[in-house]
Amino acid sequence: MVVLFLAEFIEGNTVTRLYFMRLRRMTRDALAQGRFTPELERERGKSLPSFTHFLDLPVLTLIVALGALKPDSWTLFIAGSILALAVASALNTWIPRLYPWGNERQSGSARPA
Repeated sequence: MVVLFLAEFIEGNTVTRLYFMRLRRMTRDALAQGRFTPELERERGKSLPSFTHFLDLPVLTLIVALGALKPDSWTLFIAGSILALAVASALNTWIPRLYPWGNERQSGSARPA
C-alpha cells in the first residue's frame, strides 16, 4: 500500500499536475486569442497525462481495499492493479469519445471557445 501511495503521490505531483498547469496556461492564451490554438489542440490530444489522471481513483480504491481487507497473499494486489489499469484505460478511451473536442474541424461545426 505504501508503494502504491508513493507512486500515486509522485505521479500526481509530476505528470498530472505539470500537464494541467501547462494546459491552463495554454487555455488562457487561447481565450485571449479567441480561438483554439494548434499548440492547445496538440496538448489536449496527449493520452499519458489523461491516463494518469484517470488512474487516480482506481488506485485510491485499491489502496483502501488493501487496507480494509488486509490480504495475506499478493493475489488481491495483482488483480486490483490489473483492474485499476483496465478501468483507467477504459476511461481514457471512452471520455474523449464522449467529448470529441478534437473533431470540430472535421465535422464542420466549430464550437465557440
